[in-house]
Amino acid sequence: MSRKIHLADSKGRDAEVFFISKTEKPKVKLVTSKGDEVKNVRVLKGASQNSFEGMMKALGSAKAIEQAMISSDPEIDLQLTGRFIKSTSRVYIDQDLKPVSSISKKEVVYSPDGSVKEERIPKELMANILSEIPLKSGKIFPKKELYNKLIFAKKYQLHHINGLTFDFLYEIAKDLQEQDALMMLGAGAKGNEPLVFQDGGKSYRCFLEGRVKENSYVLIMHLSNLELKSIS
Repeated sequence: MSRKIHLADSKGRDAEVFFISKTEKPKVKLVTSKGDEVKNVRVLKGASQNSFEGMMKALGSAKAIEQAMISSDPEIDLQLTGRFIKSTSRVYIDQDLKPVSSISKKEVVYSPDGSVKEERIPKELMANILSEIPLKSGKIFPKKELYNKLIFAKKYQLHHINGLTFDFLYEIAKDLQEQDALMMLGAGAKGNEPLVFQDGGKSYRCFLEGRVKENSYVLIMHLSNLELKSIS
């Protein structure tokens, strides 16, 4: 499904264009011995009392769980395990594995060595990709400088809406190809804020990659929220 994004180029021109996630279909299919195509389904693994935490509360120790699994298979509920699941809803539980109706969230920030740096109340971020202020072109990075510095979590492809936006996006893609570089996109008045694609969603640093061939172009937004850092 296509969505819109408000984008400005290095010349200060702006336009609303589409972006879409491209999912590549698998080239290899799984089939049965008769040649029938198979598909993935969701099945129920078990109830809370069948989990390791549930068995620990009931039996008291890992050794007791080990003996129980040898003699009676307490990790399996013969009435529930293996049933097909059509839809699910997220439920939060407490230490006693009971559902709770009220929770408080906290965000944990880790240092490069894995230690906890800070615990804080997470901010409720609002979407900023289609605001009155367009996403601005930022710093240019040679491709070879970013491959071992960032982890790209998602990518989206930009699409034009009409002839004018085709020329707009084509020029951006051509400029990036000639520089063999990625361009950072930023939100906000100064263009230095990360992108938030939906209310309450995560924030991402966005890097735009462009390629052209004859009268066609490809513009891809690479999104990152993880940076590789040395521990020392």
